[in-house]
Amino acid sequence: MERVRQLVKELNLKPHPEGGFYAETYRSEWQFSTDHGPRSLMTCIYFLLTSENSSKFHQIKSDEMWFYHEGSPLTVHVLAETGYEQLLVGPPDKVGHKPYQLVEQGVVFGSTVDDKDSYSLVSCVVAPGFDFRDFRLLSFEELIEKWPSHSEIIKRLT
Repeated sequence: MERVRQLVKELNLKPHPEGGFYAETYRSEWQFSTDHGPRSLMTCIYFLLTSENSSKFHQIKSDEMWFYHEGSPLTVHVLAETGYEQLLVGPPDKVGHKPYQLVEQGVVFGSTVDDKDSYSLVSCVVAPGFDFRDFRLLSFEELIEKWPSHSEIIKRLT
């Protein structure tokens, strides 16, 4: 997809460990102390995902707001204590897409672009700021033990 190549180049996006491409665009100079070391108050990234890849199930210790910019809608798949939920990020419609969605800290989540041969460009704002020391990819075995009735999406995003 030509537009994807253009966005990767123009926004200086790099491969993300969870899948897709990203570039950090903001990191607050304000910091505070935690048990795990200092953290920024807030961070922001561009995140680009295509229908050919996915964002694998992972967990962070902060809230994360997802803001839609262009392309197809994006689905954030969430595994929480209450079960499985889909957050739809995209132009507002009757299906439930919203221009932004909140992923609460501590839940397990990953994302997909479900339209064929497409992409989604979003921004993710994380507060307290994102730090790879607070990022954890999860295995199929870890997830299936806790959410056995959601094996299909767990297979897809691990």
